[in-house]
Amino acid sequence: MLQTACAQAAIWRQDAPGFRIGVNLFGLQLHNGNLAAEVRAVLVQTGLPAANLELEVTENIIIQQNDIALRMLRTLYADGVSIAFDDFGTGFASLSLLKRYPLSRLKIDQSFVRNLGQSREDAAIVRSIVHMAKAFGLGVIAEGVETVEQQERLLAKGCDELQGYLYGHPMPALSFASQFGLADRLVREIAA
Repeated sequence: MLQTACAQAAIWRQDAPGFRIGVNLFGLQLHNGNLAAEVRAVLVQTGLPAANLELEVTENIIIQQNDIALRMLRTLYADGVSIAFDDFGTGFASLSLLKRYPLSRLKIDQSFVRNLGQSREDAAIVRSIVHMAKAFGLGVIAEGVETVEQQERLLAKGCDELQGYLYGHPMPALSFASQFGLADRLVREIAA
């Protein structure tokens, strides 16, 4: 999966040099101790710069891991790979993990975004996550953005990036490439 995602991102970078791809990690990948070597090999094979890859881990996966996982993530971070806490605020992780783990970004879970305009509590959580992330020098992505109102509220609170159905639904690579003007390049690369 990582190989395919990085290869596709490398192709799209030819037409959109700033293109960055996020790949979700699962617990076993962090547990086996080979993740850093595997990611490095994939980046070399695909030609994707480390800065254009973001690995996403959930809080719950992190709290189940050991120092080996922490060392691997630190190695990858030092190589330039971004590390994001996905679904931030929904797990049981301690805030001290923000100090311990090498992070680039926090991803605000869609459960806090969904009722942003109707729930003072959700608005306070989003505001707190954004403030905390900024204090740690981290970027902030809000997940699950479906309305213009949510978009406006999140941008006003200081979110750096947004993702969700407002911008697009899950789609095959060819559809994505076509929607963003990358289809011709993608077709040539796949056909070759």
